[in-house]
Amino acid sequence: MSFHFGTPPDPDKDGIMECHHYRNAVDAYDRDGGLMDDPMLKHWFVINACDVILGEDAMYKYSAKELFEKLEELSTSHEYLCNEQECKDAQEADELFNQIEDSIL
Repeated sequence: MSFHFGTPPDPDKDGIMECHHYRNAVDAYDRDGGLMDDPMLKHWFVINACDVILGEDAMYKYSAKELFEKLEELSTSHEYLCNEQECKDAQEADELFNQIEDSIL
């Protein structure tokens, strides 16, 4: 999935300044701190993040509360999976260590 920028403005209909703001927002995407400096990029970022969390057009289908709860759920699930993997890795390391120790004795 790639980041989707908004529809480029038409200079004839929207004006040259709207094109300038659009270009600044696109450039801000790659700049450190650009998300904090550009309101248009912030808007696109929220739309894209919501699409990643709950699918296409999620920002328009769900409430902010539902989106935030889903994000919390994903975070908790990820944390649980990481902890589970760490436990599994520790158990495998312990078993390997005990095998080595048993073969030495």
